Amino acid sequence: MLGVVVGLAVAALLSWATPRTYASTTQLFVSTTGSPEDPYNDDLFSQQRVVSYVQVLTSAELAEAVAAELGLSMTPRELGEAITATPLPGTVVLQVVVTDRSAAQAQEIAAAVVEEFSDRVTELETPPGAVGSTVDVQTIQAPDLDTEPVSPLVARNLALGGALGLLIGLSLALLRDRADHSVHTADDVREVTGTEPVALVPENRHLAREHVLSHRDHQSQATEALRAVRLRLQHLDGASHPRVVLVTSALPDDGASTVAVNLAVALTRNGSRVALVDADLRRPRVARYLDLDEDAPGLTDVLAGRVDVGEAGQHWGNGRLTVLTAGPLPQEPDEALGSARMRAVLTALRERHDMVVVDGPPMLSVVDAAAVAPLTDGVLVVARADRTRREHLAEAVDSVGRVHAELLGVVLNRLPRSAALARSGGSVYRADPDRSSAAARRGDEVRPVGHGDASADPVASSTPGPE
Repeated sequence: MLGVVVGLAVAALLSWATPRTYASTTQLFVSTTGSPEDPYNDDLFSQQRVVSYVQVLTSAELAEAVAAELGLSMTPRELGEAITATPLPGTVVLQVVVTDRSAAQAQEIAAAVVEEFSDRVTELETPPGAVGSTVDVQTIQAPDLDTEPVSPLVARNLALGGALGLLIGLSLALLRDRADHSVHTADDVREVTGTEPVALVPENRHLAREHVLSHRDHQSQATEALRAVRLRLQHLDGASHPRVVLVTSALPDDGASTVAVNLAVALTRNGSRVALVDADLRRPRVARYLDLDEDAPGLTDVLAGRVDVGEAGQHWGNGRLTVLTAGPLPQEPDEALGSARMRAVLTALRERHDMVVVDGPPMLSVVDAAAVAPLTDGVLVVARADRTRREHLAEAVDSVGRVHAELLGVVLNRLPRSAALARSGGSVYRADPDRSSAAARRGDEVRPVGHGDASADPVASSTPGPE
């Protein structure tokens, strides 16, 4: 559609910029003079003459004479190019067309051409010593005054522009599709990884700024997507479901940190005690996303033995979420994350909480995520729709296997809303508003206390946006 619009716009612009040209048409009948003793030969003679007269009509001499007679500023060559003579097939009729930027001047030039041509034919076809010409030229259609321009043909140009724009648009779309190696749909994830994505998180512009789920969108598609991840983790392998989960991505800005934060919050929804660990020791984001003290003791302080893991945790929201921020950034993050001390920290957090969510750095950018992955029960890989390339997602999944960690699945993040609505049949299945309002009036709703706002429910969601 965009190609058609551009094609129409270009055609309209060119049509507007092209000077208007008008045409005046006249027709001349050529015949022999004298008694028609042999009509067939006379007619054949006239037809042969008609062909040769085309050269006379478009000659520089005739154009020069017409320009001089009318006082035109055009050169003989320019005027000659404006005159077209065509013999009508099977007849002795010459059709002459004169074009000019003025309809009136085109008619005036055509009349002068007819007059000058008739004089020249008389001169050329009068034998020496003869009284008159052997050829007679008569005007059977006087030069007309046509006020409709013959150029540019706006309708034709628009049709050609639209068709060309459509063709170019389709070609570009095909080339883009062939050149685009990013993942777009659940089918792409399935094709690359061999597994169904655990959740499809729709795009939401508000999370690009806030990063934390809002109680205002507790019935949104994004909320359901995070609940799907929570359900998958809690029911995977029955009683032995993973309790320490690493959330990572192939490359930066795919939304892994936002997914990790909101997953941790969502896990508290059913009363679970959850620990969220910021293990991105190069570009930590958890403290900023949750509005916590970034200068408070964090993971690196615990790993260095400066503080106990129980003292470093900061409580957030309804009290069931404990956050261990990154702390001071170390010189060798991979060594710190792959150390025995890191294993001990995760073990301690596992003993004190029902679930531990670890926000890790991108899998392909640095080796840090690969260092901590074997210390967890499994890895969730976040891919960003229309951005994460297929080969990068495949490599990230392979990297999880190479370090002998378990892949729990792929979360396709920031799926375009149109694609998300298409998968849900074009609508969101929401609760009955009348009954929900009645429950709220009776005080039946349970609202956990949110961070800094007693009325905020930190679990009901919007969409995890970019990191």
